[in-house]
Amino acid sequence: MKQSIKFLSVISFLLVLAFSCKKDEKVDNQTNSALDNSIAQNLFQDIKKVVEEAANDEGASNINKKTGYSFGNCASVSVTPAWSDTATWPKVMTIDFGATNCVDNYGTNRRGKLIITLSDRYKNIGSVLSVVPENYHVNNYMVEGNKTLTNNGRNAANNLNWTVQVTNGKITYPDGRISTWQATRNNEWITGESTTLFSDGVSGICDDEYLVTGSSNGINTNGLAYTTNITSPLKAKVCCRWITSGNIEIYPQGLITRSIDFGIGNCDALATISIGGNSFLIPLN
Repeated sequence: MKQSIKFLSVISFLLVLAFSCKKDEKVDNQTNSALDNSIAQNLFQDIKKVVEEAANDEGASNINKKTGYSFGNCASVSVTPAWSDTATWPKVMTIDFGATNCVDNYGTNRRGKLIITLSDRYKNIGSVLSVVPENYHVNNYMVEGNKTLTNNGRNAANNLNWTVQVTNGKITYPDGRISTWQATRNNEWITGESTTLFSDGVSGICDDEYLVTGSSNGINTNGLAYTTNITSPLKAKVCCRWITSGNIEIYPQGLITRSIDFGIGNCDALATISIGGNSFLIPLN
């Protein structure tokens, strides 16, 4: 069995059986484009969650001790100039999880730092947040690159939305494999704007939901280039590690199109991938 499908245990064995009659190695051995894209988007979505929570909080968790961050009280958050200086921008915020894994309220482990430059308050129209990870790991995946969130104001549905760009994204897997990823997407805040960490505690964060549209491209862990397009908006729930619904088409270089269906809203690590008329479940972690 080729290196590129070793991440599929029992599922991969069944997949090989289902496809063996076709003798098409190109179909069998490139499901990892789908997996690598999903892992990258989940890791960079996780960065957005952490940064967004701390930026919206503006230090309130240091005052209102009953709340705490959903990403774990072992992380320290500092900002210069201080939040109390409302006239001076930009500010630089550092979220430091330390050198060893810090587990959050939902079992996600993080270590390292996120360095964020804020041109204005996160919810203000035109504000830009630029994020640079520094020796940053999520569940032992190392995440590198730059993420920028630009506030576009309210759309026709009266929802705040952001242009979210990832450039020079690089994921180093726990086993040493490497993939790269870049994306330009729109994140529309559809639920939870009226509640905050300060007003409602962690539940004021976990009720936040976004619809994600746009495209991405990358090089998977086998060195194969691919591009993607979201064909049905992805739903991202802030306190779920995975995309819960929506569809993406993936176009690996030289291979047929793959379609990924993330389900009907359940918070789980499964998606359905369709290749050449055949559909099967894949794990996303």
